[in-house]
Amino acid sequence: MRYLGLAVLALTAPLAVSPPLAAQNPAVFTASSAWALDYGDDYCRLMRDFERGSDTIGLFIERTQPGPMMRLIVVGDAVRLYRGAQEIGYRLHPSGTVRTAPRLVHRTTEGQQYLNLGPVMLAEMASPAPGGAPAMPPPYNRQAEAELAGKITGIALERGVTSPVIVETGSLGEAIGALQACADDLLASWGLDAEKHKNLSRPAMPAQPTAGWIARDTIPFGDFAKLSGGNNEIRVQIDKSGKATSCHIQWPALDRAINDKICASVMQNSSFMPALDQEGQPLDSFWTANVFFLMPPFGP
Repeated sequence: MRYLGLAVLALTAPLAVSPPLAAQNPAVFTASSAWALDYGDDYCRLMRDFERGSDTIGLFIERTQPGPMMRLIVVGDAVRLYRGAQEIGYRLHPSGTVRTAPRLVHRTTEGQQYLNLGPVMLAEMASPAPGGAPAMPPPYNRQAEAELAGKITGIALERGVTSPVIVETGSLGEAIGALQACADDLLASWGLDAEKHKNLSRPAMPAQPTAGWIARDTIPFGDFAKLSGGNNEIRVQIDKSGKATSCHIQWPALDRAINDKICASVMQNSSFMPALDQEGQPLDSFWTANVFFLMPPFGP
């Protein structure tokens, strides 16, 4: 196992409402440790501890593949939430706009609060016009991401919390650079060419609609909440002919028997177009998706 550092986390997923927060002086948490990087078999995780007096907070930044998406997770009971809050409002300090995430509160194996802000990207996304479709994110540019990260110096939690909190990370440029390198190494550990994946002319993608690749009753309705926050992500390895060669669940939140059924259905029902390198030649690659996109549409 590729490893440095340790964080063992237990997942559950209650949802709850977020009243607006009156202006107050935020509680500022400063770093009490250096960044540590956990090289997991299917993830990269940056970790750092912060403190304010006797209160402590842990910040985790996680990524499962090269690209803009990551999970922000704040661990610690020093962040106190309104019981009725359904959303958490946060921003990338000092100049980011306020973003919202569903309230996904978990507990670690040690009993500490675990706040999952879900899949996010550092770049700001323009809000769609009323009635319009969300804008597609620009192609991933790791240099632009690193430059943007260099201007970010913290995470501010401002809505859904009883008192605002700022986690002063310092510039994230170097940390995000390390996360990018770890994600490239992650691909290499899967037997893929990480260098060629930096300049694909086409990623691996489904050759047909994905709805219906798994049956609606594969996942019990009561387990749907466990799929929030980027949990239970499916990763399919795809060879240069477009054939799915393996299926794996990243950040598993469902029972193993259910995930085995999901992967068996995906391997049987899926079809893909292979990834193409910069010269347009097919190469072995991968594809990831949320389980929701693989179920038949809801409704009559």
